Amino acid sequence: MKADEDGDVSSCSKWGEMTGSTCNTDTRASSGVYWCESKTQSSNAANITIHSVPHPVLTVSPSWTSPGDSVTLTCRVEPQSAGWRFFWYKAAPKLSSTDNSYTSKLLAGGTTGTEQDSYILHGQTHTAGYVCRAGRGDPVSYTRSYVKIVWSGAVNPAASLTVSPHRLQHYSTESLSLICEGNSTKWRVKKVDEDGRVSSCSKWGAMNGSTCNTDTTASSGVYWCESETQFSNAANITIHRVPHPVLTVSPSWTSPGDSVTLTCSVELPSAGWRFFWYKAVPEMSYTYYYTYEILAGGTNGTEQDSYILHGQTHTAGYKCRAGRGDPVFYTQYSGVKFVWSGGVNPAASLTVSPHRLQHFSTESLSLICEGNSTKWRVMKVDEYGDVSSCSYWGEMTGSTCNTDTTARSGVYWCESVTQSSSAANITIHRVPRPVLTVSPSRTSPGDSVTLTCRVEPQSAGWRFFWYKAVPDMSHYSYTPELLAGGTNGTEQDFYILHGQTHTAGYVCRAGRGDPVSYTLYSGVKFVWSGGVNPAASLTVSPHRLQHFSTESLSLICEGNSTEWRVKKADEYGDVSPCFYWGEMNGSTCNTNARASSGVYWCESETQFSNAANITIH
Repeated sequence: MKADEDGDVSSCSKWGEMTGSTCNTDTRASSGVYWCESKTQSSNAANITIHSVPHPVLTVSPSWTSPGDSVTLTCRVEPQSAGWRFFWYKAAPKLSSTDNSYTSKLLAGGTTGTEQDSYILHGQTHTAGYVCRAGRGDPVSYTRSYVKIVWSGAVNPAASLTVSPHRLQHYSTESLSLICEGNSTKWRVKKVDEDGRVSSCSKWGAMNGSTCNTDTTASSGVYWCESETQFSNAANITIHRVPHPVLTVSPSWTSPGDSVTLTCSVELPSAGWRFFWYKAVPEMSYTYYYTYEILAGGTNGTEQDSYILHGQTHTAGYKCRAGRGDPVFYTQYSGVKFVWSGGVNPAASLTVSPHRLQHFSTESLSLICEGNSTKWRVMKVDEYGDVSSCSYWGEMTGSTCNTDTTARSGVYWCESVTQSSSAANITIHRVPRPVLTVSPSRTSPGDSVTLTCRVEPQSAGWRFFWYKAVPDMSHYSYTPELLAGGTNGTEQDFYILHGQTHTAGYVCRAGRGDPVSYTLYSGVKFVWSGGVNPAASLTVSPHRLQHFSTESLSLICEGNSTEWRVKKADEYGDVSPCFYWGEMNGSTCNTNARASSGVYWCESETQFSNAANITIH
């Protein structure tokens, strides 16, 4: 029997085979306390630890050598323990295998192994692979390390690697050939990446005879050739992703005649780049597409990473890219960047209707193109630099773009094949919801109450509209009814109710412009009165304002109505009807255990009752 470290008990049949009175374990055996038992007896116990077979780790120092260097091989066994002897091998490529493996050849004097866990190679001249293993016991039980390579950049007449193009810095889109030459008719190309993973050409290219042609999955690492008997020199190749240059324009908004500087920045800057500059030409057969026309004098590129446009007069878009080498290797194109002008262009103009730059997302907005063209499109650049055409956030009808609710803030302009209009920096705000406050919120009959309506963000030009909230009994909601004299709104953001007598709810909203663009309605705010209203009254039973949550509580509505509902406003101002925390039976609401403290009242289509501020402990 065995009890493992978790206390689970199992018998020999789970991890071995019982033959008579002997249990022979298999590979499923693990650490634990073992013992024998019969019907009448249990033996002494043995606390046996079973380790996984150790996997020695070979390290080489240095891993890159110059001809004649000494190299130290070190073999570490985990967990470390006494009694190990260490055996040292040179790795010989096994080209006939399909798994790109190696055979091992004992190093000189290594037949009996060494007590020391290190071995020094004197006069290392070429790239080579090594393996170690450790053994102990009688018969000897061995472990084995992975292959470690000692690299040398020195040319080996018997084996050489040539990289084409002949450099160590490359981009992932470049065609790269790794060519093996030397005293062999059969070669393979291998690589170790920065994480120490070894792979062969078939993983990231195609082996054609003695040449490996890489594909786009090739990545940075140390590359070398190997045959049955030789390793080539090694090449530490870095493969960068293709850079995406960033174009900046300064200034981005111009007055007619200004000079504009284009600057093209390449990630991982290095020598040898030439810069190419392009103007964006609208391709009108697509909703959003440009072709790019090289700027004057730019066929051969510039050594400088900047280009000055003199006498900029109108809105225009630009791109850049960089190239180097022969044949020229090009970066990707930069994103398009625009230079905007607010100046009038007789050949192309944009008119915004309504004629202002501040709008709300619910407003109908027309962007009208005029000028020397029969075909136009309206474009926009948003705050993130993303470019889109009218079809993404509106509908183009002839030369007019009518926006929809997906339109957002940005710089808008018109363009044709030959012209771009003035630009308009339009801000489109989400429709604000004003906040209504009432003071005081609890009144005595005849008090004056001030309603205040705040719009965020605050700005000039608002008029404020004031409404009484009328209960809509079919939807548990309210309909707004304009207060007396409120048709045209007020310039002031407050409104005074004189002689407040009963509980009532109020709403506000704001509007501006012609035609008027309205905000959303505010939430309903209530002015509560404890005064008796003959047309509507609330009676609390038991008749007190302090209750416990386990008590049965009835809220009874009476007055000039056949249909009532009971509402509550809690300490946070949230309003809810009876069915959230009770049950409405005719004109009476019977609460349940979900009822909580708040202001309670009755309401009908035409009336609000007195209010009761009930505390439920």
